[in-house]
Amino acid sequence: MIDRKELVKQAIEFRCPQRIPLVFRGNPDKSDVVGVGCNPAKGWIPSREGEDEWGCIWDNLIGTGAGQVKWHPITRWDDFENYCFPNPHAEGRFDKIGEMVKKYEDRYILAGLGIGIGGFHRMTFLRGFENVLSDIYIERENFERLADRVIDVEMGLLEEYSRFKIDGIQLADDWGTENQLMVNPEIWREIFKPMYKKQFDYIHKMGMHIFLHSCGYIWDIIPDLIEIGLDVLNVEQPLLFGTGGINGIDRLSEEFGGKICFLSNVDSQRTLINGTKEEIVEEVKHLIRALGKYKGGFIALADCGQDHGYVPQENIKIMSQAFKEYGRLR
Repeated sequence: MIDRKELVKQAIEFRCPQRIPLVFRGNPDKSDVVGVGCNPAKGWIPSREGEDEWGCIWDNLIGTGAGQVKWHPITRWDDFENYCFPNPHAEGRFDKIGEMVKKYEDRYILAGLGIGIGGFHRMTFLRGFENVLSDIYIERENFERLADRVIDVEMGLLEEYSRFKIDGIQLADDWGTENQLMVNPEIWREIFKPMYKKQFDYIHKMGMHIFLHSCGYIWDIIPDLIEIGLDVLNVEQPLLFGTGGINGIDRLSEEFGGKICFLSNVDSQRTLINGTKEEIVEEVKHLIRALGKYKGGFIALADCGQDHGYVPQENIKIMSQAFKEYGRLR
């Protein structure tokens, strides 16, 4: 019988797993990786509809896992002085973690920064996307004050997670558009790379792996993420990296295979939505052949899109079954 926790660690660490580990975000009972997260503080109640614990007001799309912030609590820097950041150590925030870890003790436990979502994202939720991009250039001192406080909250969450038997930490920041980074790569390296390194170093010190979800064309910073210790990169649009007639999956494999583990699915904006059964199955096999050939290095996101509301459910079933069928490596 396969040790499912060990299977995932073998894939991440290039130690010859028997098969491709499978992630089912919507069904932990089927998944080799089980996600856990933190709760709002005990007694916290939103003051307005759609409010999160950071005071951001969300406009959520009914029937999907998507939405956007429609009201930002720190639109002026005067607001920052009186703003109260969430307490990462608040009572009640981690009440269910121990229960989940015990229930799924044979699985790889991956903890997300539930109230953090991602440092860069959270900054844009607090200030507004355009404001943050402007702040980087014209309000650098204030921006760095905000960034430090957001990262402090996330570091507090990481400290609390160290009390539990958790195997990995999931961070999430979508850094790419369809063809480039949202910020100049040099600016990213100057400002954000040290923030990530601080978190990565701490997570590794706790004996955990680091996962980062980042959609879009982030090619320019993948070497930087590898350099500072990222273990698993979750890309859900692998075909986006294609160039000059080279398929994006092959390009990722040739440049970064064996250096970092990839967590992916068939391309979520292309094949998964519009592909035929044959095209979906072929891309599954392509992902396994190209990214999983380095004595590991690939984990399949087998139910990607199940909560998006616009991905054909039949296509997700085809993808899931194909990963099961073709994922045995030895």
